[in-house]
Amino acid sequence: MKTFNESICIVRTESAAYFASDLFLENFGSPFPVPRDNCGLAIPTPPENWRQYVAFYRWTDLYFEPVGFCNFIRFGEVYLEGGMCVKKGFYRRLPKNHWRECKDRGGIAQILMEEASKVLNDCTAWFGYCGDKMAYVVDKRAGYVDTHHQHLIVKWFAPPSTEQQYELINTIAEIGPF
Repeated sequence: MKTFNESICIVRTESAAYFASDLFLENFGSPFPVPRDNCGLAIPTPPENWRQYVAFYRWTDLYFEPVGFCNFIRFGEVYLEGGMCVKKGFYRRLPKNHWRECKDRGGIAQILMEEASKVLNDCTAWFGYCGDKMAYVVDKRAGYVDTHHQHLIVKWFAPPSTEQQYELINTIAEIGPF
């Protein structure tokens, strides 16, 4: 049997709708965030600013299942992270040794963020809008910190001065939930 690390694969794609639409709908009860202009946020969202990541788990040599998703939108010097979700019931179906390996790595959401941070580190920060307690715990482990706005969290990559941080946080807060 392959190890968990050999069975998990994180893929970045321009649009993950084909792979993750059902997963997203199952978790959020809303349509998948297809990369597009005017996606409903108070900022420009041209498709070229979107980065979508999908976690696939290989059950057999012929069967891969999308088990996690996360969306990033580039906005100026930051990325807005949203839509993080993990397939319901996935952890219960894992073989015990794979479950332990996955748990030791922080779970699918943390693995997705760690993989994305290897590439999406060309920024000042990532921002997230998190109201879910379990997701918040994972976000904290991944390096996010609270801001002075409820639910708005930030992970600094190249932190500017304290005054500039405050201004940037307020600018992102004006966008609203993303």
